[in-house]
Amino acid sequence: MENQKVLEVLNSLEVIEKQGGEDSYMLVENNEENRKRLNDVGVSNETIDKYGDNETFCILALAFGEGYADFYQNGKFIKFDKSVEIETEDETIMLFKQDEDYGLMVIPHGGGDISEVSLTEREIKAMRELLA
Repeated sequence: MENQKVLEVLNSLEVIEKQGGEDSYMLVENNEENRKRLNDVGVSNETIDKYGDNETFCILALAFGEGYADFYQNGKFIKFDKSVEIETEDETIMLFKQDEDYGLMVIPHGGGDISEVSLTEREIKAMRELLA
């Protein structure tokens, strides 16, 4: 199963209900067409069934629960090519590479906004070496 193809399908499904915050979810209709599209890229019906009921299933839980995605940004699920996480008492600091982009995120423990940090060329060079 190619992860990117799964993400492309998940990103293309019509979300019929969603909620953000601590109890986030993104529901899509549990129908033959959505199941077939996921089945065609290697996601089994058994896996889909773990994340919903007869009417809907949660693609947010499926994407993160099955390890298809690392992040959700600008309406899309994303899987990093490589990443390094550093845990502190209050936050997780994540260095990542996705395609040709390098980034740094600060994720507070216990909720709150995720911060993306702009990096200098020198910092990007150091990340390339670390994540090569």
